[in-house]
Amino acid sequence: MEKTFLQVRTDTKDKEQASAILEELGTNLSSVVNMLLKQIILTKSIPFEIKIPHVYTSEEQITEVSASMAMEQMPLNKEDVRLLKKYQEAKDKETIRQQILGHYRETTK
Repeated sequence: MEKTFLQVRTDTKDKEQASAILEELGTNLSSVVNMLLKQIILTKSIPFEIKIPHVYTSEEQITEVSASMAMEQMPLNKEDVRLLKKYQEAKDKETIRQQILGHYRETTK
């Protein structure tokens, strides 16, 4: 079987990180690219799912947090939700985090 050279442009950091992981797995980038090409041929498709990930809105995120907290018998009140929204929008998240923790400590006394 005749071999050919394949050249791919990629981010240097991505290549380094992927190569390190593949080395830990006992293989290398060249072998994985060859596996990918074989799978494309065998399946006549891209052998993994390609999709745009769902990006949650702030309201969806807060609803998720509220539901999780309620399941733990720690329902959020309006002030908690206000602080969560403030946290999401803040540049200095640590200050808001401390406010949330302070508020939580006050309500659990």
